[in-house]
Amino acid sequence: MKNNFKYFLGILIAFALLVPMLQSKFTLFEEEKLVGVATVTEKPQFKKEDYWNLTWQENYNAYLNDNFGFRTQFIKGYNEVLYSLFNTTKAPGVVIGKEGELFIESYIDEYIGRNFIGNSKIKENVSKIKQLQDSLKARGKDLIVVFAPGKASYYPELIPNNYLSKKKDSTNYKSYASEFAQKQVNFLDLNKWFYQNKPNFKHKVYPKYGTHWNHYGMAVGLDTIVKYIEKKRNIPMADWDFNVVSYNTNLKGNDFDVGILMNLTTPIEPDPNPYPVYKYKDEDAYKPNVLVVGDSYWWCLVGKDMPKHFFTEDEYWFYNKTQLIKNEKRAEVKSLNLSASLAQRDVILLIATEATFYMFPYGFVDNAHKLYCQDNSKRLNELIANINYDKTWLQSVNKKALEHNISLNAQLKIEAEYLLSEELFNSKESVEDIIIRIKSDEAWMKLIKKKAEEKNSSVEQQIKEDAQWMFNNS
Repeated sequence: MKNNFKYFLGILIAFALLVPMLQSKFTLFEEEKLVGVATVTEKPQFKKEDYWNLTWQENYNAYLNDNFGFRTQFIKGYNEVLYSLFNTTKAPGVVIGKEGELFIESYIDEYIGRNFIGNSKIKENVSKIKQLQDSLKARGKDLIVVFAPGKASYYPELIPNNYLSKKKDSTNYKSYASEFAQKQVNFLDLNKWFYQNKPNFKHKVYPKYGTHWNHYGMAVGLDTIVKYIEKKRNIPMADWDFNVVSYNTNLKGNDFDVGILMNLTTPIEPDPNPYPVYKYKDEDAYKPNVLVVGDSYWWCLVGKDMPKHFFTEDEYWFYNKTQLIKNEKRAEVKSLNLSASLAQRDVILLIATEATFYMFPYGFVDNAHKLYCQDNSKRLNELIANINYDKTWLQSVNKKALEHNISLNAQLKIEAEYLLSEELFNSKESVEDIIIRIKSDEAWMKLIKKKAEEKNSSVEQQIKEDAQWMFNNS
């Protein structure tokens, strides 16, 4: 009897070891991919030099670790045990709050002041924003900063105590809000407004298992932004109604964007969320030309095609990296001409939520400040002189002035600013610039040193070769 048990146990262990190997080799069953997990390591190619310096072994070990059979099921089972028995998770960045509320940790980090960038940096940013705001206003444009609500600020009572115990007095949000008030920056503080109006909302504005505002919260936020622009520009804009609301557990968009990261064997039961019926009115009303530069909170609105009912163009620069027009990716922002992009605008919205306050304003203000606030008068005069000297070019500019119904001098300035923008942001790096960038990058320098050793050349020579190659191929 005892021997039979040993045989049975041995067969069971062998089966447990063999089946994952067979699954890995032959893919006996299709496995679902894990959500929110970094790219799985690919199988490394065998190279003799990598074998002898042990690089191939390390890479192959990483490959096996990411690709063994039934890996997804094992991970989901482990996650299920942690969540069901211990109310915890290993999902990257996910925090389980009180009453089962799910947060993304970066929101909590801002609320407790963990990622505070310091008052001096914030003062510098706000000073540039104010100068840019005034410069754009002189051109008939309004720069408006919007701080969207953050889930941690909205539900501080649901944040776990081990985070709340580390809360600091100084946060990016408090510092920015104070500086905006002192400098008289156009600032719409939805973060504060949402929290203050929490008891008055007819419906919840955050999903229990999501990190972005839900569809009702999005509508409330956009409605408030539109009213702010109407007042700032003294214009009547399109109206709408979203009072008819139905609750549904068939969640849409981002309403389950944290819950899905849990990767559980038994998925979490979705919480009912409010879905308004949008009824747009007066869509023939004046629509200002608005550029939005911001984080994913605006993408929630763009994904539902909501801004197009109120704004011309509906252009959005996601983190000042990717250009989207009417929810379609068009180009990388760095390839655009900043002067031309801003020349046509009535309003520029800078929008952020607490998870990204430490990144705000995403480099946009630095670039626009260089163009509109620094003393570029000497170079602008040179560019205008160049245009005046070229009769054909001057005739072209004069034609544009007539088309735009503005003076020739005004059109000359626009043309010169366009050229200046190209020089400031789209000019090609010199070899010397690239050398400086290489030397300031620690990881890059490690690769350079490795190359130099393999080629038996000096580090300085290798830096020059890499810089020259980049210059020739950029």
